[in-house]
Amino acid sequence: MDFKANLKGVKPKAEEDRKVNSPQQVDFRAVLGKKGAAATAGSNGNKVTETPGKNAAADFRSVLANKKKPSSPEKNGETGKTVVNNCVDGGINEKKSGGGGGGGGGKAPEFVEKLSDVTVVDGQRLRLQCRLTATSEPAGSVNITWTLDGKVIKPSKFIVLANEGGLCSLTIDKALPEDEGLYKCRAETSAGKAECSCTVLVDGENFTSSSCEARIKKPTPKTPPKQALPPQILQFPEDMKILAGEKVEILCKFSGAPPINCTWLKFRKPIQEGLTDISIESSDSSSKLTISSGQQEHCGCYTIELRNSYGLRQAALNLTIVDKPDPPAKVPAASDIRRSSLTLSWYGPTYDGGSAVQSYNLEIWDSVEKQWKHLVSCNSTSYNVQNLLPERQYKFRVRAENIYGVGEPSAESEPVTVGLVDDDENQEEAEAEEDDEEKEPDYRDVTIRTDTKVKELYDVEERLGTGKFGQVFKLVEKATKKVWAGKFIKAYSAKEKENVRQEIGIMNSLHHPKLVQCIDAFEGKSDIVMVLEMISGGELFERIIDEDFELTEREVIKYMLQIIDGVSFIHKQGIVHLDLKPENIMCVNKTGSKIKLIDFGLARRLENAGTLKVLFGTPEFVAPEVINYEAISYPTDMWSIGVICYILLSGLSPFMGDNDNETLSNVTSASWDFEDEAFDEISDNAKDFHHETAEERHEVHNSCFEHPWLKQDTNTMKAKKLSKERMKKYILRRKKRVIAVRAIGRLSSMAMMAGVSAKKGSPTEEDNQFLECLEYEQKTECKPSFSMVIKDVEVVEGSAARFDCKIEGYPDPEVVWYKDDQPIKETRHFQIDYDEDGNCSLVISEVSGDDDAKYTVKAVNSLGEATCTAELLVEVMAGEEEEEEEEEEEE
Repeated sequence: MDFKANLKGVKPKAEEDRKVNSPQQVDFRAVLGKKGAAATAGSNGNKVTETPGKNAAADFRSVLANKKKPSSPEKNGETGKTVVNNCVDGGINEKKSGGGGGGGGGKAPEFVEKLSDVTVVDGQRLRLQCRLTATSEPAGSVNITWTLDGKVIKPSKFIVLANEGGLCSLTIDKALPEDEGLYKCRAETSAGKAECSCTVLVDGENFTSSSCEARIKKPTPKTPPKQALPPQILQFPEDMKILAGEKVEILCKFSGAPPINCTWLKFRKPIQEGLTDISIESSDSSSKLTISSGQQEHCGCYTIELRNSYGLRQAALNLTIVDKPDPPAKVPAASDIRRSSLTLSWYGPTYDGGSAVQSYNLEIWDSVEKQWKHLVSCNSTSYNVQNLLPERQYKFRVRAENIYGVGEPSAESEPVTVGLVDDDENQEEAEAEEDDEEKEPDYRDVTIRTDTKVKELYDVEERLGTGKFGQVFKLVEKATKKVWAGKFIKAYSAKEKENVRQEIGIMNSLHHPKLVQCIDAFEGKSDIVMVLEMISGGELFERIIDEDFELTEREVIKYMLQIIDGVSFIHKQGIVHLDLKPENIMCVNKTGSKIKLIDFGLARRLENAGTLKVLFGTPEFVAPEVINYEAISYPTDMWSIGVICYILLSGLSPFMGDNDNETLSNVTSASWDFEDEAFDEISDNAKDFHHETAEERHEVHNSCFEHPWLKQDTNTMKAKKLSKERMKKYILRRKKRVIAVRAIGRLSSMAMMAGVSAKKGSPTEEDNQFLECLEYEQKTECKPSFSMVIKDVEVVEGSAARFDCKIEGYPDPEVVWYKDDQPIKETRHFQIDYDEDGNCSLVISEVSGDDDAKYTVKAVNSLGEATCTAELLVEVMAGEEEEEEEEEEEE
């Protein structure tokens, strides 16, 4: 994420400051092609955009009024007279004054071969030519001017103008819809002037010769009759959110010359009529698409395409089907079973119904009453069930709830009986297990294997999680039967593989009990597999809000000691982590208080690196020097530790804003607020520790361990409960705003493993497909956002202007650009580029005063949309303006 770009927010000018006010427009989006190509738009779709006047007539062959000085009817047309297909001779006026030689004694120019009307297929070569009579004027004294719809045509790399011995020609190698209209060639000498004209039609389809003839012969007045209009969209709905099962109706009303062909598309693919659940009804003035019962598979971007003989129009909307959440995935699992209690853990739903899950409803069944009853509602994915009776079998299931209702229940858990083991015995086992985990892990210096496949040494079982990097699977080592986690990372390019090798190299230097260990690695043609230590306790912050967890300052000290212990070791190896945040602090198990730090994809070595600067991280936890692109060092991690400590103590985030720009701005202000009532119950020692760690940023191995707050005896200190409600609200808010960072991946998805029983699972068919070919890229779905926004541009007339942005989101957003709220189609003048990394640009060549406008880019996918806006300010040269006005007066 480019933080500097995010901080520089664009402030569009007030509407009254605009040079020209746009009329109110119907919401109209021409859906562009996905990553790399603009969507096909009709000839008229772009003509509106390039119109110098904002209130131009709808017909793309209409004469466009000049922006600065509208021409009178006498200048723009023949006052209603029909224009025939041969020349419009301008020499008549000259005869009154110049017929007797008054203009200069010579003969006025005359066309002996005039322009002829022509229809050309889109993309083919267009050539217009006419011939003048021989003149007594000196060579080069004949001034030839070509115009299109009254606008002077200038030669360019696309348009070639020539005059060879009186043969005047205009050549366009590849004709586009924008080249359609009324062409005039005007010859002018000191003795007089003459002109001839023709009409050019550019069509996307091949026409028969008879139809071409009919079109050529058809009169083309400057103000076309009503029946010659291209389609105009009169009514089309905004984006729609429909509850699952309800009827969906998308109605488009339009006008234009019949016949109008209506085509409905979903994600740019035509919708086939005759489907059982989708019907389309069209007439001369409207078309309606109906879905009898909206379901999840109907979500997407719907486009209507209207086409007649005079042009094409498109409009699009996003349809979202919202519903109750799907059932929580897989089977709830019981662990830490005691005399009258147990801990139940489960997965979240595979689909949240289009709205974040607000809570989970637990249901219980026992072998005596033999009926399902509601037990409790909670916000996390685990719960400590109390007051269970011995000698009864219990089963559990879970339902997810969002704003649209409560979903169907998950699969039932395996039957479980409490009271078979005494609490004391169980506690001893838990302590023994924790002691085992505290023993020296199996440290290994990993060399990536290229001649062996992971499946040769490990059994690949169920999938534990999915992320942007790839997927995590449970692995069982064939030789020892030990359980590990396999992180399957997609790495197609040499750069991607080098990033993973760098992470493995750093982990080879980080052999410490508080840091997750890599014990093996395998490299294939398109992936690298990291075999990692299994951590099944879940994220630390999720553990804290469990119903059975008691949050006190004493517990915070225990966690901070472990975090500092791990970071201290990292720093002693000359390494900075650079991505310390809640997701990367994992609990070793579900009941103990031991943690480990994970994910070293952004870690960097400082030793021998000189001055190191980076521009990545997570906005809420990143240090100011990263945002400012200044040199980083060990205190950069200390800032992140300070943010984590602040949240653990108060349940409040010191810098989180409503969006990334606001968050980054808060970070750079570096203002820590301890005035909230949440800090009334926090000790002064804790505040002082935070001050030294985050604000003064003492290096961790120098003074942190010696601070009085951490040196307290946690067994004897007063255990005052801290509020968990603020923490719950913080976690819920953050889940809604999680934005992927440029990291190789994260291992926190292994938190989903919490409480999974030891029964051997097996990969699904989908999992096997992923493992075998790694072709299908799983990504976390999120609505579009801009990691870099477009900025105001100021250029001189005649030069080129460029707007750049970077777009994030999945499914991949479709992009449309607007000029003063009118959609832009890619042309020679407007060139749009959108690559697979999300970089999108609009280049405007040969800028004129008409291009001075507000430009907006909109990114849209099935989850939502995002926009950013900037202005193009064009400095028009005064001399050229006066020349243009003089030319208009002469006309």
